[in-house]
Amino acid sequence: MEFQLLGPVGVSHDGRQVSLGSPKQACVLAAFLLAPGVALSTDRLIRCVWGDSPPPTARGTLQSYLARLRGALSPQGDDAVAIQRRAGGYLLTASAADIDLYRFRSLTAQARDAESDAEAERVLDEALGLWHGDPLSGIAGDWAESVRAGLEQERLAALLDRIDHRLAAGGPAGLAEQVRGLAAEHPWDERIAAQLMTVLFRSGRQAEALAHYEAFRRCLAQEFGVDPGAALRHLHEAILRDAPELGGAPARPRKPPEGTPDGVRDDWTVQCQLPFAVPGFVGRSGVMRELEALFAAAQGETTAPVVITGTPGVGKTALAVHLGHRLRHAFPDGQWYVRLLGAGDRPRDPSEVLAALLQASGLDAATIPEPLEDRAAVFRGRLTGRRVLIVLDDAADAEQVRPLLPGTAGVAVLVTSRFELRGLGVSHAAHAVRLQVLDREEAHTLLSGVLGEDRVAAEPEASRRLAEQCARLPLALRIAAANLAARPGRSLESYAADLDSDGRLAKLSIAGDRRAAVRTAFDDSLAFLAPSAVRLFALLGLHPGPDFGVGAAAALLGTEPAVAEELLDVLADASLLQRSAADRYLFHDLLRLYAAEHATAQPGHEEAWQRLCDWYLATAEAATAFEYTGVAQLPRERAASDRFTDRKQALGWLDQELANLVAVVGGAAATGPGHIAWQLADQLRMYVYYRHHRVEWKAMAAAGLRAAEAAGDPLARAAMLQSLGVLGHHTEDQGSNLDHFLGALEGYRSAGFVPGQASVMSNLAVYYGRRGQMRQAGEWQERGVELLRGLDRPVLLGIALNVVSLIHSYLGESERAVERASEAIELSLRHGQPMGTISPLVNRAIAHHGRGDYEAALADGTRALRLSQEHRKRRNEADAQEILARTHRDTGRLDLARPPAEKALAFARETADPTALSDCLINLGELSRLGGELPQAAAYLEEALEITGRSGFRHQEADARTGLAEVRLAEGNTGAAAELARAALATAGELGLRPVERRARTVLAAAGGAG
Repeated sequence: MEFQLLGPVGVSHDGRQVSLGSPKQACVLAAFLLAPGVALSTDRLIRCVWGDSPPPTARGTLQSYLARLRGALSPQGDDAVAIQRRAGGYLLTASAADIDLYRFRSLTAQARDAESDAEAERVLDEALGLWHGDPLSGIAGDWAESVRAGLEQERLAALLDRIDHRLAAGGPAGLAEQVRGLAAEHPWDERIAAQLMTVLFRSGRQAEALAHYEAFRRCLAQEFGVDPGAALRHLHEAILRDAPELGGAPARPRKPPEGTPDGVRDDWTVQCQLPFAVPGFVGRSGVMRELEALFAAAQGETTAPVVITGTPGVGKTALAVHLGHRLRHAFPDGQWYVRLLGAGDRPRDPSEVLAALLQASGLDAATIPEPLEDRAAVFRGRLTGRRVLIVLDDAADAEQVRPLLPGTAGVAVLVTSRFELRGLGVSHAAHAVRLQVLDREEAHTLLSGVLGEDRVAAEPEASRRLAEQCARLPLALRIAAANLAARPGRSLESYAADLDSDGRLAKLSIAGDRRAAVRTAFDDSLAFLAPSAVRLFALLGLHPGPDFGVGAAAALLGTEPAVAEELLDVLADASLLQRSAADRYLFHDLLRLYAAEHATAQPGHEEAWQRLCDWYLATAEAATAFEYTGVAQLPRERAASDRFTDRKQALGWLDQELANLVAVVGGAAATGPGHIAWQLADQLRMYVYYRHHRVEWKAMAAAGLRAAEAAGDPLARAAMLQSLGVLGHHTEDQGSNLDHFLGALEGYRSAGFVPGQASVMSNLAVYYGRRGQMRQAGEWQERGVELLRGLDRPVLLGIALNVVSLIHSYLGESERAVERASEAIELSLRHGQPMGTISPLVNRAIAHHGRGDYEAALADGTRALRLSQEHRKRRNEADAQEILARTHRDTGRLDLARPPAEKALAFARETADPTALSDCLINLGELSRLGGELPQAAAYLEEALEITGRSGFRHQEADARTGLAEVRLAEGNTGAAAELARAALATAGELGLRPVERRARTVLAAAGGAG
């Protein structure tokens, strides 16, 4: 069976074309044929066929296409071809040899290695004969267009190669019209322009050749503001001189031109010194395309050196060697490889390297001068007019490399180094390429290539886990795969489990081969560093978070930030750290393990950990001082700090360091010092509350609680229990809230910490209030107010009064609600806390709304909205939007009510706060009912009922039932309306919720069920 991509997509068997159905179905086959032997995921196939906006039916349609393709292929009697389900997707079991595109590529590769121009031309004729139209013709879409464009470029390259070989073999016969046509299609291509000028000149049409150059030069200047490249300019000059070498000599000279310095014109020896290329090289396709294009674009001109850097074991040398082999045809005068690390892993002297290279080129050793500068000059002269690729592997620094850079046209230099060699960017405009670890698909391909697709596909989860344990580092992956290949009976799962235990780095090695070990690669990099950099690298292994900045590094070292910053730069330059953002650094996973191993061997590592913990606590304290200070924080000494200049800078630090702060709390709880765990968790409580970081909040409070219980500290334990209780207010997991609060109250009482007791009483009031038990809520809050009036804690008193105000509103006691909220507002203003007025303003607006004073409700709600936006309090902003929506609703301005109601609902859904979500749904349900959108109203209210019932919010449940009863009444379903209203009335009567009770009675009366 044969497959065609170089024209209409097709399949033929025994000379007959197989029907492939619709163009989209043919597109699926094309995707398989372009990646033979690779399992394609469903998502990838969908993108190929439909792009980034597939229809909802895409998956089902794709399954139909696959089934039809199986049916089209299977009756042909070719058992070697099938579409099979594999881990990660689907695989077409066709051989690349049966696909015209891969035969074409194989032939073009043969042409590059042909011994003569005539032979190369013959092979290219055969390759181009495989084309029968536009590739993938008949298939539409962005993916097909992108593939088509790439394939057309391959075809053009082959055409131009054939023209070059024909010119080199003898002359321009039959080429003029073909090349002129290509020039018209590709007006900016200098290679085609050069070919046309050469053809015209050899045909005795020198004036036309010169005219074409002038037209080409003028167009470039007008369109792009640039001149032709050096190669085309030199050709133009040769035509002007009527140079005899243009009469048919090969385009690429094999000997230096006249004027080459004396002593370097000896016979040239062409050598390929490139090491063995790694079989099954994986990934780096984007980098290779970039570098191949870079070298291709610079043919005939001086090429900037390319510096490949990256973490030890990331595959720098493998990429350079692999790329070198791919570029061999472009550098016919030799491909040289030099390892710049010598005996004893010491950097080789560049003078010694130059002598070795000169001898390798065929120069007599007796003629090589001694001084470095003279050797470099001879080296440059020796390479003049040559096309040579030089790979300089494992460079120590820029000074070692500079004398080895010839700087002559036609010579390309690839440098690999564990260091960044930024100096070469300054002195030689070096092109830097920093390699990252493989992506997940590439890591899977590497493992499959060594172990076999079937073995890896049989354990997809274990293979993914294994890749992550190796940090997707190529060296680690190859070592792990080699160990597994040596034991074919061992499962990937058992090997991955083994790597999960201690000593992973020791296990990522090949027994008896020191070089085949991840640890050795890391050791080699560390050996180049000064002791101060090595110490910082090791101490950074103590840092528990995902990344770190200069401040944390300075704390670990116990030095000034400037010292730490310089050493971090050294470590990043050595590829032992990665820069993740401005002034931020991180390890990849295996280097983190390696650093952690070294950390405990460093003198004073315990003190370094203590300094890091202290620094995080002090900096968090400074950052939260702007607006996230807790109202009942644990008592301790707190020093004033000028670490942050404003709120924005402080908040930026908190957001950036959150994951690290959580990790430090967890680390301190596990290994000490325990007080850091609970003090840091306590310090950050208001920040995680206002920023809705609930996962991090829970992790820190739970770790702080473990540390407090281990230390037997009742006050710390109380603070952590209260934190967990408050968190429960904002989640649907509230089962242990009451226990948390009662435990906290007991702890605060035993420690004699009255502000803590009052704070817990406020939270107990909220707890009972959310369950509709308003009388109990009011009793707890009044006890808290009584305690606070005897203390000088105005902020805490304001919070307590604010809660009392809301309780009175629920009970229908609007006048008392207004009084309490007003007192809370006055307290905040008197003590210079404008932000503290936001929530009381919302609650006073609720009270005004309850007593029908809509103008006052709008005034307070608008003021609260403005303040919450100024201070970026999104939760308060949503609360303000919600009461403004209710007020507009009840004054008949439904058009003004809907936007704030929908904004409040969007925020409530984003934060998944069940209380806020219930209020917003009830409000929008009422809005929809008043607007005549009864099905939508019912949907909102039924969702509210489901949430309130699940969460135990009985007062909101009664409110939602009443609203749904009003909807059913509007629908004419009086029976359902009466049933819902009776249930709401019973709950409202039990809990004393007079506003809900009045509404429920109204519905019952209208439904004829009042009696």
